[in-house]
Amino acid sequence: MFVTDKMIYLQMHKTACTHIASLLSKHIGGEQIGKHNWLENFETKKSICGSIRNPWDWYVSLWAFGCINDGEVRGRVIVRDHQKFSELFKYKVGSKYSPYNSNNFQLGDMWSHIKNEIKKPTYLWIDTYKDNQSPENFRKWLKLMYNPSRFKDFFEGYSESFISEFAGLMTYRYCYFFMKDFFQTKNFKGIKTLEELRKFDKTNNILDFTIKTESLENDFIQMLEKFGYDLDEETKNQIRGGGKTNVSKHSKASYYYDEETINLVAEKEKLIIEKYNYKPPQ
Repeated sequence: MFVTDKMIYLQMHKTACTHIASLLSKHIGGEQIGKHNWLENFETKKSICGSIRNPWDWYVSLWAFGCINDGEVRGRVIVRDHQKFSELFKYKVGSKYSPYNSNNFQLGDMWSHIKNEIKKPTYLWIDTYKDNQSPENFRKWLKLMYNPSRFKDFFEGYSESFISEFAGLMTYRYCYFFMKDFFQTKNFKGIKTLEELRKFDKTNNILDFTIKTESLENDFIQMLEKFGYDLDEETKNQIRGGGKTNVSKHSKASYYYDEETINLVAEKEKLIIEKYNYKPPQ
């Protein structure tokens, strides 16, 4: 997250979060504290913002970044890493607010993960990352991402949350970044339908402003002005002409999707698609 004197920016993966933090550092000042970390103390008096992206684009970006730069998802799925379990145990006993706290994650879950790690078909994942210009590879990858038998491969609590039964990884990350108390067991294990998640979002969403990557510069300026920062025209022009940071190299989203995979994303990311009025690639 990036923290300034007036606000906290929570950095959800592949939503231009590196670029937005860079803009904040340059034009406002502040401190980078970790990166893809969530709030644990919701009592802050600072304004909270985040960023979001068209889900169809988000998945292409997540996959293409893994093809070229390894990436955090690829790093988990293409190898069998048994050292994860010692780290997970430390996380379990050391953090009350996480997907792996003692109520959300039991010893039986640990054993299930160990068995999954032994049998994990890394060759299937590796094959999908061989060519960032291949629609076929992307579609195979996306189907693996939505395959319940592969959810434990991600190793970030998604398989333990009950929302994995109806929502995808992007929605899961949206929940843990931007919804208060999502990791409390009554919510992590208790939200079992999309309608229940919609209601939870309405009452527990912590964002005071959301930047859409499709209108990033104008949204960024609007956000700063809303939070009490005065910007002159020169600064606004610098923001609008600042370019991009940490960009994944890939073709337009429409190049990778077919009707089946378009519908997969539409079904699994309904919360975000409906809330932000996103449309499938044309």
